[in-house]
Amino acid sequence: MTHGCGCHHDDTATPDRATSDVALFTADDTVAEVARGSAEALEAMKRLGLNHCCGVHLTLAEAAASAGVAVSDVLEAVNARRLTEAAK
Repeated sequence: MTHGCGCHHDDTATPDRATSDVALFTADDTVAEVARGSAEALEAMKRLGLNHCCGVHLTLAEAAASAGVAVSDVLEAVNARRLTEAAK
């Protein structure tokens, strides 16, 4: 499925990383890497207004700045499940 913006980004890709054995996402990870790595993180980016369509090439820091959101808030949101799992 492609988006109405015309970027032809395929949003049907499924995450290819497990959450229990992977390091936390960082500000240098791209939106695409995060979206592929975790369905929960993708939903968090959507909630925060990060462009997960045409902005897949942006780092989380760049996407956060573009959306007017603090990168620390983005990192907390996209890593929430990983942090919860690590605390167990």
